[in-house]
Amino acid sequence: MPLAEDPEMEKRSSLSEDNNPIFQDIARFRAILFDSLLKPHDMTMSQGWVLVHLVRENGLRQSDLADRMDIATVTISKLIDRLEARGYVERRSDPDDRRSNRVYALAPAKEVVKIMTRTIFEVDELATRGIPEADLRTSLRVLRQMKENLRDAISRR
Repeated sequence: MPLAEDPEMEKRSSLSEDNNPIFQDIARFRAILFDSLLKPHDMTMSQGWVLVHLVRENGLRQSDLADRMDIATVTISKLIDRLEARGYVERRSDPDDRRSNRVYALAPAKEVVKIMTRTIFEVDELATRGIPEADLRTSLRVLRQMKENLRDAISRR
């Protein structure tokens, strides 16, 4: 069954393969691979990304961290709960706003970020194998524009 009556719309919606949306498949496969590579370190991709952001800029507000990761504040709070319980981060009251917390990466987080960095390179290498550099640059430019278009559409709602 065609996705749309209009042939041009059908062509544009061919961002799916075998009736599976290609973007969702890529994200899902990437997450599965990341999580399997991080499992021996008792870390998930989402938890690792929290630590990456904090090692880059320690002491972020929870809300700023959620914004940077494009996730809900309740989701970031749960991730931080898990990381805090395992000794990777700690929350401290924000001296400028007692209603919010700042999150700080502790020493063990730096080791996990080294593992995350190696894992990112490994997954990227697997994902881009056999793709010419020029094609990758074009693809990244197009995907960044698509991401921005979608982010703009969300912000206008």
